[in-house]
Amino acid sequence: MTSTQSLEAAVQTSKPRRPQLGDFAHVSMPCRDLDEGKLFYSEVLGGKIRVNTPTFAAFMFGDIEVGIGTQGCTFIEPGNEYPHFAFYCDAQTIVAMKEWLTACGIPTSNLWTRQGKETLMFFRDPSGNMIELYCKSGYTGAEHLPKGPPRGHGTAVNVDALRYDRWSLPG
Repeated sequence: MTSTQSLEAAVQTSKPRRPQLGDFAHVSMPCRDLDEGKLFYSEVLGGKIRVNTPTFAAFMFGDIEVGIGTQGCTFIEPGNEYPHFAFYCDAQTIVAMKEWLTACGIPTSNLWTRQGKETLMFFRDPSGNMIELYCKSGYTGAEHLPKGPPRGHGTAVNVDALRYDRWSLPG
């Protein structure tokens, strides 16, 4: 082996390799009022509180953690769809959640689709953070829902209509 071949072999073996990331861990979102946010994420969405401090709270939804905090954060601009986070759900859950959110006084988007197979719905938490429900398949009539591109705002969904100031738990 020549010295040039030896140098090339050393460069090839020391070349950095991209590591493989694991499962999704959590998302943290800004919150204007932590008490209101805790009520929303626990009582409206059904999350189990895992962290509870004066400026941050975190909730478990299955294996995913959603955090909300009042310090060191910025808020989504009105009219924007991104950033947002999404939950998978089945057809029954997306319909039941739409009814539940409406009963809580929380506006939701219409149900819509991208390819006529999946069903999507947007809503916001009280701080204005966008949340999506994503039903991969099984919603009867999905092929007849309004169709939109990956970014549905302005075509299938009016995200401006999803802002609200007041909401309450039913009863």
